[in-house]
Amino acid sequence: MLVALLPLLIVDELGLFLRGDSMPENVAREQLRLVLLFFDLPPMLALAAGGFIIFLVLLIWHLMKNDPWRFRPSALLWIPLQGAAWTLPLLVLSMAFAASALTVQTVELSMEAMPHFDRLLVSLSAGLYEELLFRMVGIAVLHAIFVDVLRLRNTTGTALAILGTALAFAWYHDPIASPALGVFAFLAGLELGLLFVWRGFAVAVWTHVLYDIVVTMF
Repeated sequence: MLVALLPLLIVDELGLFLRGDSMPENVAREQLRLVLLFFDLPPMLALAAGGFIIFLVLLIWHLMKNDPWRFRPSALLWIPLQGAAWTLPLLVLSMAFAASALTVQTVELSMEAMPHFDRLLVSLSAGLYEELLFRMVGIAVLHAIFVDVLRLRNTTGTALAILGTALAFAWYHDPIASPALGVFAFLAGLELGLLFVWRGFAVAVWTHVLYDIVVTMF
């Protein structure tokens, strides 16, 4: 997973280096930055720390599982291809919601003035940091509450964690302003949560990133 995400992390950090404070806004990244600023990290370091956090979490995960220090080179192609395949249901689903389609058009219009590189950075940061917040952290926390604290069965706890993070993901996308977009975000959150549990964090990130690239770039 770490190897498959390295291209995204490198481009994201490169964008931070080139854009600095003018980096296109992402709410999930901003919330993470505010938390890190609370611990007195320098502002630029706090802004760039998200990618390093993902890197460290996956590296520590690797060490705790005592996995071998080898990887299949095919993962560099296979994981993004899986993401591309799972992007298609999201694109079809978005077409099923007329209001969501209008929202997509609104997003595209709001980004017309943006350079293509900035649109790419928006897509990367959304995929990386929203998946970090909602899937990696959110599902882990809710699963711990349901299974370790409330003593539910593992399958029940996992299902409830996916459902809970999908609801949070829908709320994050302001369903009051656009109920159809909220429903779409909920269904997308279910798919991304299932992918996280079934195929891993990297596939969920690539799916999210590729969907956002299609929406913002084309």
